[in-house]
Amino acid sequence: MDSAGYLYIVVFLFSVWSASSTICTIKDRNECTYTVVCEGHAGSANNPSCDYDPYVNFIIKDSVTDTLTTGFFGSTNFDSRVRRIQAIDNNWPNIEAFAFKYYTKCIDMDLSSNNIKNIKNDAFKNLFILDSLNLSQNAIEHLNPSSLAISEISANKLTTLDLSNNLLTEISGETVSKLTNLNSLYLQNNRLTSLADNCFTSLKDLTTLNLRNNQLTAINVTLIHLKNLKTLDLAFNHLFKLIGFELNRLDSLTFLNMSHNDIEEVESNCFIQAFRLISIDLSNNKIKSPIENVMFINNNHLQCLYLSNNSIEQIQDDAFKHNVLTTLNLDKNNLKGEISGQTFNGISKVTRLDLSNQSITAIRENAFSTANNLVHLNLSRNVIHTIEKSSFSPSLPLIVLDVSYNKLSSLQFLNDTLLSLTELYVNNNNLTSISKGTFRNHTNLKKLDLSMNLIVTIDQLSLPLLNLQYLNVTGNLLTGSLKSMVISPSKYLRFLDFSCLNFRKVEDGAFIDSPLLARVNLSYNAIEFIGSNNFMNMENLYSLDLSYNKLIRLQMNNSVLLNLKALYLNHNRLKSISNLFLNISKILFLDISDNDISDLSVPLFQTLKDLRVLRISNNKVKQFNNPQTNSLTKLMTLCLSSNSLVNLNLSYFPDLINADLSNNSISFINSSFFRNLDRLQSIDLSFNNITSLTPGTFQSLKILKLLNMSSNWIENLRYGSFKGLGRAEVIDLSRNLIHVLDVDIFHECTELKRLIIDYNFITQLEFERLVMTVTKLNALSLGGNPIMCKEIVRNYNSGIGGRRVEVTSIDKVFEEDNVHGILCGQNNGTVVTTASSFEPPLYTSSSSSANVLFMWCSVLTALVLVVGAASYMYRRKGLMILTDSSMRSTVQFGSTENQSSLLF
Repeated sequence: MDSAGYLYIVVFLFSVWSASSTICTIKDRNECTYTVVCEGHAGSANNPSCDYDPYVNFIIKDSVTDTLTTGFFGSTNFDSRVRRIQAIDNNWPNIEAFAFKYYTKCIDMDLSSNNIKNIKNDAFKNLFILDSLNLSQNAIEHLNPSSLAISEISANKLTTLDLSNNLLTEISGETVSKLTNLNSLYLQNNRLTSLADNCFTSLKDLTTLNLRNNQLTAINVTLIHLKNLKTLDLAFNHLFKLIGFELNRLDSLTFLNMSHNDIEEVESNCFIQAFRLISIDLSNNKIKSPIENVMFINNNHLQCLYLSNNSIEQIQDDAFKHNVLTTLNLDKNNLKGEISGQTFNGISKVTRLDLSNQSITAIRENAFSTANNLVHLNLSRNVIHTIEKSSFSPSLPLIVLDVSYNKLSSLQFLNDTLLSLTELYVNNNNLTSISKGTFRNHTNLKKLDLSMNLIVTIDQLSLPLLNLQYLNVTGNLLTGSLKSMVISPSKYLRFLDFSCLNFRKVEDGAFIDSPLLARVNLSYNAIEFIGSNNFMNMENLYSLDLSYNKLIRLQMNNSVLLNLKALYLNHNRLKSISNLFLNISKILFLDISDNDISDLSVPLFQTLKDLRVLRISNNKVKQFNNPQTNSLTKLMTLCLSSNSLVNLNLSYFPDLINADLSNNSISFINSSFFRNLDRLQSIDLSFNNITSLTPGTFQSLKILKLLNMSSNWIENLRYGSFKGLGRAEVIDLSRNLIHVLDVDIFHECTELKRLIIDYNFITQLEFERLVMTVTKLNALSLGGNPIMCKEIVRNYNSGIGGRRVEVTSIDKVFEEDNVHGILCGQNNGTVVTTASSFEPPLYTSSSSSANVLFMWCSVLTALVLVVGAASYMYRRKGLMILTDSSMRSTVQFGSTENQSSLLF
């Protein structure tokens, strides 16, 4: 024998010795019940002595062997003690015959998730008392005829076989022929496409069969011999039709799941002999066939029926009459026509019924008269135009009824019925009025939604206010006056939305005695008058919205709203706010913008010590500062845009964060304008009359992030104009009169990210210098300046200083002669709508000739002067040639630029 042969024998003997010397760990010992854990390879363990039959849980994990044979377990010394084997994260592609023959007393074997692909015949032979076998989550593609053959004895003992999560494509009849007393068979999560007719023939005692998540398209006669089958799961397959002979012989079936298939038709005799059926799940299919009245006629124990997400159009009368349903799921179908008194016979124990998103047209007499336990009914999103008076029995315990998004024009069906309702949704129908007595006895209602109807009138005492907490009537056609005794008094009402209506008047007493009412929305009406005797005994009100009305005056001297936090009066016609409310001292937000207010020297402001936001935009205010307004020292947001202010002192408001002073007549600002504003982050001074920015103007603004100076009359910017703006991120100087912009004036703007200089008269701009000076700049907007278009092309996509700076415009005009929508070249500072063409002038008249002659004389004179000056300089200092390799790259405008050159 050569040296290689000897070396092979040595290696083999060493591996055998290593395996035999593997010591496994004993854990969780309780006398003679303990766990043996072997990692990498099966080995021996220090077994304790026992006075009775031991019980060992054998765990083998993280081992690798291409073929698992008896020899793999050859070194174990606890075989006869093993009652349970658990294989964890091993790699055993092949299992040979008699691989587990030493473990004759094993009753439970879990081989899931071990990459098993092939199981040879007799792999589990001699496991005489095996009770459960789990082969799930492997990669088994095929089972040999005797792969699961254990023995005639084992066939009488094995009750559970789990083959789930494999890749099985075929099961032959012989595969399981020996397992005559098998109780549970799990084949889910495989790739089965068909079942042989005889593959389950001998499984007479099978009670559970799981074939979920395969690729089966039909059942055929595979199941007809399973007389003891109780649970059948065929969900997530590709079944397309249920035929009577496939299922109607399963006498013991109690639970059937065929959801998530492609079933379009269910024959009426499928369940004719399944007398013990308790639950049927046919949801998430494509069923179009009607639910016939003989389909469940013999299923006297049927409790749960799931038919949601199909295409069922018809339910025949008395289809559920013979059942004892507690759960009926029919949502997301296409039920058509009327619901009659016989449609839902047999649902006396159903508590929730969802019939939404169908095509139901009417609810007829006694439709739900036998639904004695129904508490939640959803009929929304149908085309129901009629609900007859006796559709519901007087004793029906219904709590929630949703009939929204239908075509109801009347609520007469509520008369003396449904007295237990706590929530009623009738929004998005065709109701035109709520008459007195509609909710006469509905004292339990807490939530009522009448929004988005055609309601013109709500009579006094017509609403159920006793326990009502939420009422929504927005989006109706209510007009005229809101009278007393319509929504008040309401003891428990919390939120009230009467917006988007057409009320013109709120009479005295319309809003009183609602101690829990927190939010009232009366916006978007046409209210001209609100009686002074309103909002009394409403101490919990924190938000009152009266915006977008036509109020000329508002006087509430008797109203004390101690907890009011937000008051919206914007978009009215108020001339004064002197007599709003008696006490609103805790208010934080006040919006009186878009009115006709001119005088702010009213005592009201002295009571608003906690005011944080004040909006007075678009009024007629000429003077803001006065002792009353100056007392608002906690202001954080102040909006005074679109008034007639000439000057302003903001130093009284040290907490100010945002100030909008745009569209006024302010002509001058300096450092005193921003004194004590250490927290100011945003200031808008656009559309004023400011002509210059004095150096040091912004030096006290430590954290300002946004400065808008657009649409003023600024011509020159100096060094120091932006001193103090070290935290500014956006500066807008657009639409001014700036001709020259020295980029070095931004040297202190170290955080500047966006600079907007559109529509000025800037003819040159040092791109590279700007980017080097403002190191965080990422966007430059400069459209509408007379800058050479070719220079914008050059810098549009350039990465200057190692980063990308976007060159853009606030107005993109793509139909013009421009660069990527950026208006450039000669212009008058406005956006042009038609392209102009350049043509050289034609000198044909005598005056034109004289002009030409005069121009040439001027040029010659200038040339003579230049030559003379050059000669003089040469004589004094010699000829000097100026070169500057570091000359700044500039963007210059040439008046005769031919923009068609951009088309290359």
